[in-house]
Amino acid sequence: MTTHKMYSYIIIRPIFMFFRKKKPKRLYYPTKSSWYTRPRHRATFEKRRKTKNFMIHIVHFFRNRTLLIAFFVGMIIIFAILVSSSYVSIKNIEVVRNNFNIDSLAIENELNIYIGKNILFFPQQRVVRIIRQKFPEFASVTVQKVLPDTLKIRLENHPTIANLKAYYILPEPVEPPVDHFSELDRTIKELESSHENSPEIPSVASPLLDELVAESVFNLDPNAQQKEKKDPIEQKSLLNRIGQAIFDQEENLELITIVIRGLSQPIEDRKQVILREHMDFLLDSVQYFTATLNMEITSVEYLHDAREIHLKTKDNLVIWLTLEKDYKAQIDKLKTIYEPAELNKEDIVYLDLRIREKVIYCPGNALCARY
Repeated sequence: MTTHKMYSYIIIRPIFMFFRKKKPKRLYYPTKSSWYTRPRHRATFEKRRKTKNFMIHIVHFFRNRTLLIAFFVGMIIIFAILVSSSYVSIKNIEVVRNNFNIDSLAIENELNIYIGKNILFFPQQRVVRIIRQKFPEFASVTVQKVLPDTLKIRLENHPTIANLKAYYILPEPVEPPVDHFSELDRTIKELESSHENSPEIPSVASPLLDELVAESVFNLDPNAQQKEKKDPIEQKSLLNRIGQAIFDQEENLELITIVIRGLSQPIEDRKQVILREHMDFLLDSVQYFTATLNMEITSVEYLHDAREIHLKTKDNLVIWLTLEKDYKAQIDKLKTIYEPAELNKEDIVYLDLRIREKVIYCPGNALCARY
């Protein structure tokens, strides 16, 4: 065999055999023909394609009643084990906080009643609802189940937006009422009995009795002094976004100051001193006033009973706004006349924007500036 034929046999022929058109395989058919008595190839049968649809397998599985019953019995046994097992019961409550001033111990004490409950079937929204009711200062509450036995609670509190100065005067203790008529009757009886025993004693209709009547009935005590006026007690704290007083943090000088006067009791920690809708009005009006008139607000006085706020600028100008009307309409009214009327050149103590379509101002030398 020549070299050329050898290379052709080793290289080219296998490639040709691979790409050549293949003949179909013969199948075995049982006949009396001697040619098919011994087939050259084994009989091949086309196999059914395996389906990739998972739902078909499930349908075939549940058609078998024995497998179906065994499946449900197994599920019931697993469910009973999970419910009664102490391995998946709540044993730890972990509080994750973004501020170390949050009292995590108080929160854990409120949730200790759920220790021992099954963690798999425990509703997380129940914990969220309790925390929001007991501790409304948190803006976000997230509860996560950490298997097998831990509840992880993530808390984010409302940001502090202002310093709070509250002034209160404690009411005087109520003294029991004095029965002046009983004292007067007792005195008259003593004088009458003394007169009967001694004729030298003056009669009942004497100047002494008139003085007693005046002091007892009309409470005319010439030596009585007027009660001293008590100075209000100042209380400082921070104020968060929903109007709660926060006492466990120090004063922030970069924030504005909100003043509340006329209280009769001191403010407690986490107590809501300003309604949430009033806080929205206050913050939005300060921001809009600063952007519209280009004046810096240093403090705000909140009057709950009068439903007003008084904005105090850096130049000690006070702006009166009412909570009953839109703050934009009140501030825009001032913007239209403030510079054209040359109010910026006047010595003005306060500007009253509460009345519709009117701006009332008080000059510094007027009588209204004294109040």
